[in-house]
Amino acid sequence: MITFIKKKNKYLFYNKQKQILVVKDKPLFTFKKTHANLVLNQIASKKKKNQYALINLTYFSCALSIDDKKKIIEKLLDFLKNDLILFRFFEDEELKKLMNKKLNLYVENFSKTFKTKLSLVNHLHSSLKKLNTKNFKKFLLELDVFLLSCIYKLTCLTKSVILSYFFIIKKIDFKKLFELTNIENNYQQKRWGYVDEQKKIDLESIEILKNISIFFKNIN
Repeated sequence: MITFIKKKNKYLFYNKQKQILVVKDKPLFTFKKTHANLVLNQIASKKKKNQYALINLTYFSCALSIDDKKKIIEKLLDFLKNDLILFRFFEDEELKKLMNKKLNLYVENFSKTFKTKLSLVNHLHSSLKKLNTKNFKKFLLELDVFLLSCIYKLTCLTKSVILSYFFIIKKIDFKKLFELTNIENNYQQKRWGYVDEQKKIDLESIEILKNISIFFKNIN
């Protein structure tokens, strides 16, 4: 029988008397009892779980080593330099105006919060300026493994670490995150139509975001 026991600030899992490890020396744990109960329920369930199910995101988080966390943070800092919402090299002035209206506030707030000067890329061959990522790196280093996993998984999917940051500080929800990272796609769909293949891709993306959102709500 699988159970969990609270020890200090963590809920640790046991199969009979043996502690459950996700990898060698890395125990399966949670910080919140509601999270622990959901993990227990999903362990007991025989339904096949995708990689974005709460239990698999929990396993992923618990398995992170110090080196893994460093690599994830470096990847997130690289994403920032090439963030999706910074790119505005479009001939269509209407689209550019729409993106400026919906996205510039997030760019400005992020820049102000982390004292870094993010620049919009208006030309394909624009040279990207060196960013001061010190404060954002400090923010990432202070995240626990669950929140770090959350912002990482969101960023890999959306290609925007900026908007993923606003998600984990609860300024936008997963539906808004999807909308803001798909402004160009939605604009083109309204002009040229919404094909079945794209509908399928969008539904899959929304389902992934929803799953990550469920994970986020139970870790935070």
